[in-house]
Amino acid sequence: MLKKRKFSFKKLGCIAVLICMAVAAKSFLAKAYTSDLGNGTYQNPVMYADYPDNSVIKVGSTYYMACSSINYMPGLPILKSQDLVNWEICSYAFDRIDTGMSGIDKTHADAYNLVGGENVYSKGCWAPSLKYHNGTFYATFASLDLGKTFVCTKTGPMGFGGWTFTAISGIGYAHDADLFFDTDGRVYLINGGCNVTELTPDCKSVKYGGINQKIFDGGPSHDGNRIFKKNGYYYILSTPIKGNGAYQRIEKAWRSKSLTGPYEQTIILDDGANHQVCVVDDGSYNWAMLFEDKGAVGRIPKLAPVTWVNNWPMIGVNGSATVPNIYNKPAAGNGIKSPGTDDDFTSQGYVLSQWQWNHNPDNSKWTTSERPGWMRLKTSYSKDFLQARNTLTQRIQGPASSGWVKLDTTNIKPGQISGLSAFHSKYGYIGVRNDNGTKKLVQYNVTGSETAINLTNNIVYLKVSTDCNAQTAKFYYSYNGNSWTQLGSTLKMDFFYKLWFVGYRFALFNYTTGSDTSGYADFDYFKFSSF
Repeated sequence: MLKKRKFSFKKLGCIAVLICMAVAAKSFLAKAYTSDLGNGTYQNPVMYADYPDNSVIKVGSTYYMACSSINYMPGLPILKSQDLVNWEICSYAFDRIDTGMSGIDKTHADAYNLVGGENVYSKGCWAPSLKYHNGTFYATFASLDLGKTFVCTKTGPMGFGGWTFTAISGIGYAHDADLFFDTDGRVYLINGGCNVTELTPDCKSVKYGGINQKIFDGGPSHDGNRIFKKNGYYYILSTPIKGNGAYQRIEKAWRSKSLTGPYEQTIILDDGANHQVCVVDDGSYNWAMLFEDKGAVGRIPKLAPVTWVNNWPMIGVNGSATVPNIYNKPAAGNGIKSPGTDDDFTSQGYVLSQWQWNHNPDNSKWTTSERPGWMRLKTSYSKDFLQARNTLTQRIQGPASSGWVKLDTTNIKPGQISGLSAFHSKYGYIGVRNDNGTKKLVQYNVTGSETAINLTNNIVYLKVSTDCNAQTAKFYYSYNGNSWTQLGSTLKMDFFYKLWFVGYRFALFNYTTGSDTSGYADFDYFKFSSF
């Protein structure tokens, strides 16, 4: 969630209470996917949306899960649950990545601010690790574009705000690293390869004279590293590529009585779809969170039991090495929960926690206060849609979902375009464009197809409907919000994870390719339905 001004990280915690109050005041009843079947069982995935690279811990009776955020801000989302099935967003570890933050220079910050044609699509915040130690939460992540690995810390209860942000001194990019506090008080990063690097107790620098070595060869694609300790064994999990065939991920476990080895290994999951296992440190290590690459919707989290076989953490019922479709919940929980969807933009100065901006927002160019109950996106110049500032996004959901908005186009000036997108590198949108004083409804796909008709009313309703099985999006407009007319061509949501490493999103946008930046677009609400 964001406040309508530029944050400093020292001040971020001061608004946490206000943010939580704003969230608590909301009560939306949008239909969204749920994993909880209501009879003590759950279905996979636990969330049918893009929450990848799951790092899950348990603190008291509450589970917390950190996920990658790549180019979206605020970054490094953290969710909470009482049962590993029903999840809500409860924090972000940082609001933006910008000049002066832990040595980040202007050249790199320009990319996060979409300045000079630069961007950080497919880069940014990769594969976080979330841990809790002696009353403090630690969230680490690596950024390939910055060449750094960061630690974010928060002391006290989990919530919005109050995080510090520090580049770990003495180490560059640590691929898919997992933070590990050993029982003797020493702390390490375990990262791709497989390497172990000892850190100082505050996790802010490499420990001089500490362990810093490769402990075994996990191969060139040693992704999703996780480490835990049970019954005297160190277990390191990772996702290599399965050999002797088509590209496919499997999950392996390595174990040793000593952190530095020697290690033995076995395959703990091989079902052709699911990978990057995080065995949950809940005192028993009997559950695992992982994810599946699922096309346009992104990488979706799943939950599986862990069956211990000869001191190996085998994934699946009775050690089947497969993820069940339906299984018994780990705990009763406290009702159906999910990240928010709908927004009527009545929280002045804030957006709700389900929203993330595409790259760093320009906080001078958006407001929910100038026209209470509306999100006003003010206009900045951009050469194209992907470089436009202040595109406001939230995840599509599977198996199919729709998002729609009410848009007031009264103040859209020549050269300006505003609307709703199925947002990704292969995007499509429906919007209103002012062509030299004539406003037109436009449906455009990045492949080059465009359909345009004259706009007949300044108040227009726009809808995007996505089908995650067919990998398609369709675009609609209405002048009354009830009867909808399809416009333009169907978008083929062409997804390859290495393009952006994230799934498609609904996105509200406004920018101009002209010289007049005095205009703005007003959004009355965003509504959502999953089916």
